[in-house]
Amino acid sequence: MNRERLVERFIRYVRCASESGSERNFCLMLEQELKALGLSVMRGEVGEQCGSDGFNIYAVLPENGEGHGEPVLFSSHMDTVVPGKDIKPVIDGGIIRSDGTTVLGSDDKSGIAAVMEALETIVEKGLPHRTVEVMFTVCEEVGLRGSRYADYSWIKSKSAVVLDSSAVGCVINRAPANFRINIEITGKSAHAGLAPHEGIHALKAACEAIAEIPCGFVDDMTVMNVANLVSVGKTNIVPEKATFSMEIRSFDEALLQKRLFDSEQAIKRACEKYGASYKWMPDRHSEVIYIREDAPIMQELLGIYAALGRTPDIERTYGGSDATWLCSNGIAALNVGTGMQAVHSLDEHIAISDLEDTAEMVLLMMKGK
Repeated sequence: MNRERLVERFIRYVRCASESGSERNFCLMLEQELKALGLSVMRGEVGEQCGSDGFNIYAVLPENGEGHGEPVLFSSHMDTVVPGKDIKPVIDGGIIRSDGTTVLGSDDKSGIAAVMEALETIVEKGLPHRTVEVMFTVCEEVGLRGSRYADYSWIKSKSAVVLDSSAVGCVINRAPANFRINIEITGKSAHAGLAPHEGIHALKAACEAIAEIPCGFVDDMTVMNVANLVSVGKTNIVPEKATFSMEIRSFDEALLQKRLFDSEQAIKRACEKYGASYKWMPDRHSEVIYIREDAPIMQELLGIYAALGRTPDIERTYGGSDATWLCSNGIAALNVGTGMQAVHSLDEHIAISDLEDTAEMVLLMMKGK
């Protein structure tokens, strides 16, 4: 592993702006580098579906030698949150951070740098390795879109490592199902000063419903939230329309369905009280994922972390990652930490030692048995 090259690579990557929807230049950079390493590279043209000028990248490095284990997929996303343009990385005391005017982009370019450095190390040294597949996605930060619309027929691996979490050694094996619901309440407009009794107050109905819907950690398996209440109009008119959105994330399907039912009933009761009607428009954004602790990919990862002197930590998360859609398509995907800290903020940073350990972990996984 070339530490100096790894750091230079990471800095080069974060300087190439790739805010969600505007990833094309970074896509082209990675595509060129993968081809230069001799990998077979394909474009997943999902830009139109995702709202991006970029594309997913698929690449394969065939097995060199025998008996190095089953194929494995490495996945990271290419987009960053805003502000992610004109990033100026600064190295201070072994820590890489931005100059404070932008995010750093270690989410998720630390994962990409680790994968690319491991690939280059294998190729330049001619190291024996298992079949390695790579998938870099667009528009993860705005709803896991790149992985949602990926072409999984191209992927042969049954196991995957997604590099998109924080602490090195942290292995996330559980994530919840996620329902997102849009609600539209319809009442009747009337003059609020002259004939308020003739109106049906959609905004009041919406507010009463929202007051009944719990938010936050509503049980030990479920978290809920309500947002985006909108009722545009004039103060002298009884509001005819009100809309809001909500989401429910749960590790348990029965609890998820109960929370969905209870929330709709709250809306129904409020609308009946005021004489309004409603539309309930749910979208199942993602499924529950759970990779058992005795799964081969888990046991291999834990062994590698132990060999690196890292104490592995198995956790669940309410957050989303591309692992969700990999698992939904039959690939046992674990989300692991790269060392990135304070992501999505102007204080985002990463320790070079964490970046180096992440690249070393990826290299050992690629080499296999």
